[in-house]
Amino acid sequence: MNNANTHCTKLFAVLLFVTAAASAAPVEIAGTLRDADGDFLSGTIKVFQEGRQIRVTDHQVDATGNFRIASDAAGGIVVYAEAPGHPPAEKSIPAGATGFFPLNFVLPLGQDVRGRVIDARGKGVPDASLRVRYHEPGKPVRRVSFNGDNRTDAGGRFLLRSVGIQVPFYVDVYAPDYVAASSKRMKLAAGVVTMNDIVLGEQGASVVVNLLDKSGSPVSGADVMLLADPAGLSAEARGSWLHHRSFRQRAATSALGNVRFSGVPPGRIIVRAKTSAESIEQRAVAVSARELRLTLRALQ
Repeated sequence: MNNANTHCTKLFAVLLFVTAAASAAPVEIAGTLRDADGDFLSGTIKVFQEGRQIRVTDHQVDATGNFRIASDAAGGIVVYAEAPGHPPAEKSIPAGATGFFPLNFVLPLGQDVRGRVIDARGKGVPDASLRVRYHEPGKPVRRVSFNGDNRTDAGGRFLLRSVGIQVPFYVDVYAPDYVAASSKRMKLAAGVVTMNDIVLGEQGASVVVNLLDKSGSPVSGADVMLLADPAGLSAEARGSWLHHRSFRQRAATSALGNVRFSGVPPGRIIVRAKTSAESIEQRAVAVSARELRLTLRALQ
């Protein structure tokens, strides 16, 4: 019996090893990092390995602008190149690919660009989040954001660093109480360092959720998610890491059992609350520039 158990254990271990080996996808990535004139750049190559968790490794480009990286593409890889004074670039390696991948990056020259975010009345919108998004048709939506937010000042003014010269791009904007928006597609020539104002539309709806237990007492600290219908999301906004903040919002209820969502796009919404005992869902319609109040009551 012990021998049989030992045999089964060894066989199970072998099967695990074979499965792990089969899922591995070793790759070797090598290439160069240059500017538009062909000169070598000093920069960094980031490798994002997809999986249940995103694994990120940084690799410095050597003095001759070359790099060589050993990695694993079992879940797919995004290789991201950046250098001071230049907009970044990225290339992807599909899941399961193996072998040698030559990746040569050419980064255009960048320039700092200023602009302003205003409301429909022409007043500057403070504390708005902005990101530059380069126009890359067909690029897959990734699970991780590579760039942090820029912010507008008290007058709605912003500064974007190293925006690519003669490279098509959008600026995505997310401001408190507003539905996320994007600028028009732009391509700036060298020396054009001021953008036209980005005008936000009307404010989105406010949705206030009140969560009660079966006795009618407020439930505090519960996770509540609001999902808005993405039908209003334009095709040009695909891949934006700011637009999803309007269409997918999440917060915990206060001590009074309330949570407020702002800047909700008009149209159909789903509100889901999760207590320690159960999940509750309610569907409704939000109307722009108005407040919608919902009460969710637990049954258990």
